[in-house]
Amino acid sequence: MPTLDDTWADFGTTSATVERWTLRTPGGEHVHATFGPRGEQRIEDGPWTPSVWSASRGLRKDPIHRDTLGPKGHVPAEFLAFGRVRAGERARFRSLLTVPPGGGWLAVGAGAAKTVWLDGAEQPLDDAGYAAVSRSPLPPGEQVLELLLVPDEEQDLRAYACLVADPADAARPEWIGGSLLETTVRLGEPPYEVLQVASTAPCRVLVNGEEAGRQGGFDPYADADIPRVRRYDVSGLLRRGDNTIRVVSDGWVLVDGLVVSGPHWPSRPRVRRRQHGDPAALYLRPRPHPLPAAGWLDGRPAALPAAFAVPGARPGTERFLLDPPPGVTGIEVDAAAGATVRIAGGTELEVTTAPGAQSGAALAGPVRFTCGPGRMRLGDWEERGLAGYSGGVRYRTTVTAAAGPGLLDLGRVRGTAEVTVNGRPCGIRVCSPYTFDVSLDSGDNTVEILVLGTLGPYLDEVSPTHFVFPGQRVTGLFGPVRLRWAAGA
Repeated sequence: MPTLDDTWADFGTTSATVERWTLRTPGGEHVHATFGPRGEQRIEDGPWTPSVWSASRGLRKDPIHRDTLGPKGHVPAEFLAFGRVRAGERARFRSLLTVPPGGGWLAVGAGAAKTVWLDGAEQPLDDAGYAAVSRSPLPPGEQVLELLLVPDEEQDLRAYACLVADPADAARPEWIGGSLLETTVRLGEPPYEVLQVASTAPCRVLVNGEEAGRQGGFDPYADADIPRVRRYDVSGLLRRGDNTIRVVSDGWVLVDGLVVSGPHWPSRPRVRRRQHGDPAALYLRPRPHPLPAAGWLDGRPAALPAAFAVPGARPGTERFLLDPPPGVTGIEVDAAAGATVRIAGGTELEVTTAPGAQSGAALAGPVRFTCGPGRMRLGDWEERGLAGYSGGVRYRTTVTAAAGPGLLDLGRVRGTAEVTVNGRPCGIRVCSPYTFDVSLDSGDNTVEILVLGTLGPYLDEVSPTHFVFPGQRVTGLFGPVRLRWAAGA
């Protein structure tokens, strides 16, 4: 009976494939597959710095995950991080945007007022809150995109920019406030959608004048600025035709589901641009993800496949060192669009880069190694060509001994260890001491030691978690390995 979920083949149970997400340049700089510069950004008149993200994973080790202890099964929507920006300060982003055939509407999300220029010409935006959209579609082809963001509150300013096929896909629930927060929704026959309310202060929810529920009032983490969220099944209070939804609160509220909060509510509420953490974490309905390749995680719709590149970037050549694992028999590399890759001598990648496909962004995914039997010294897998590997390594050696009982001491092991001698199971150890009583045959004896690690190294490579620490990546058989039997040591 399996004791671990291996849905994603994290332990390599379906093939002998080793993935490598992090490579090195000859100068020792780390390069992370799919991550590369796709634009430039600055605050006020400061220097332009590269805007680095992955089209599938967003920001590497996104700091937004620290407060919530993890991404909760989705890639964050925002991939531009400007740091702390004071109210009224100007944050800028620029990129060479390639609009795919068919064109699309430009969608921008940020807790700030937004101004957009394309090839130097200002573009009208519908920008009444966090989410904004261009008033006309962008034609296919290359255009220099310039984005100015000016927040009205001091905050850790984050943003996204993408293309959508329908301007309605750019809409998001907005934080609203005011003395009267009320809207009307016209309904047909049931079933009816759930109503979800997030609030920064205690609130009451009324449907057609009847109270559907309350939330807030006791907050043990009031200093943490964390909204409270509740879902309401209000089907018993709804009717065919017009229905009035009202939220009474002294704070800010965000509503999704049956109705969606925003400046369009007839009560003309105030709108707050600043968000709380990852905005999408408080939505009930999934919206198209701004990153075109983010669907790998949850399979949900994503934005159009627009390309972003540093303005003025030119094709070039970069070299990445592979550090192949033991017993490698094949190497597979997926190049990103516009880039080409040549494997040199089995130990190096020579990459011809293109704008938008530089550094790790020249790779569409990890380098994959097919492995067979090979020679491997004892020690940390991270230093033996298996950096970021979660799975198992089977060590095998032949020992000549006299027949009879023996004692096998593996010394130091990081992981679990399973031992067989001449195919006979000798036990499993999950912690020290890693000693095994064994039965030896006269002459040659084949000793096999299977060491299995944890998911820590793999998760540290492929996910944005901040909570895999260096010691948790250490895995392997360190020894010294000693076999003793009656005839001597």
